[in-house]
Amino acid sequence: MYLPKHFEQQDLESLTSLLKVYPLGALVTQHEGVLEANHIPFLLEGSLAAGGKLIGHVAKGNPVWKHDVATQETLVIFQGPESYITPNWYPSKQVHHQVVPTYNYAVVHVYGQLSVTHDEAVKRRIVGDLTASMEKMRDSTWQVSDAPAEYIEKMLSAIVGIELTITRIQAKWKVSQNRDAADREGVARGLSGPGSPERDHRMRGVVLSGKGIGLD
Repeated sequence: MYLPKHFEQQDLESLTSLLKVYPLGALVTQHEGVLEANHIPFLLEGSLAAGGKLIGHVAKGNPVWKHDVATQETLVIFQGPESYITPNWYPSKQVHHQVVPTYNYAVVHVYGQLSVTHDEAVKRRIVGDLTASMEKMRDSTWQVSDAPAEYIEKMLSAIVGIELTITRIQAKWKVSQNRDAADREGVARGLSGPGSPERDHRMRGVVLSGKGIGLD
């Protein structure tokens, strides 16, 4: 990933928050010289650093688990808030007009070694932990035990558990850090203007803080 120093993000709390709020990752693997991407929700176990783990599962019919994943590095991409930035929001436009459009975004790239499991107890734990993590944001939560036991056993037999042991992290917050304070404030105002979509409001918080995930 192209990563100018002023866009590099190393705040562990912010990176971890992004994964919790945007848990759907793009799992990128390579098989016989061909890159493949699968979109899978992940749960972080431990710290978002070397030795930490991302857990999830794929359908047994998905051939990704059959590939030689253990012998090569795997990448998972997590996309956070993003939004188009119009030059009309920059006060400097009124001064010299030397401005162009851009796109703001926050992403975390997690690299590691992927392993798979068919152990029913492990798969049951993965499904239970993932479900609990996703459901905790709901007023009325669903639990795996709410479904008939024989049905859950059937569903577990149709999936394969996956685990990524983290080796390194890259994170990029491209959130107008290369603009002066007045232009950044103009971007924040524009992102919260009338009719702005929800994604703009989320990006506003990132622009203002320089590191948060913009949920205010």
